[in-house]
Amino acid sequence: MLFGGIIDNTGKNPTIIAFSEVFEQAFGFSFNGIYDRQSELFKRKPYNLTKTLDALKVVLIKEYKKRQAETLKNKDEKR
Repeated sequence: MLFGGIIDNTGKNPTIIAFSEVFEQAFGFSFNGIYDRQSELFKRKPYNLTKTLDALKVVLIKEYKKRQAETLKNKDEKR
């Protein structure tokens, strides 16, 4: 599944429903049938991705790298 590294309170990977509920509560919107949305997203071809998804991917990668750098910096400071 796409949730690598994310676990629920039982230590298992969360269901797509649980994951979507968190986003719905956090951002105040509804997916209205998350399985339909998920299948629509997976049906997309790589060359049909919207600019929004591409931009989101870039931002997420940038944030991930930033957090990795901060983690390394914090480890170095503790030494």
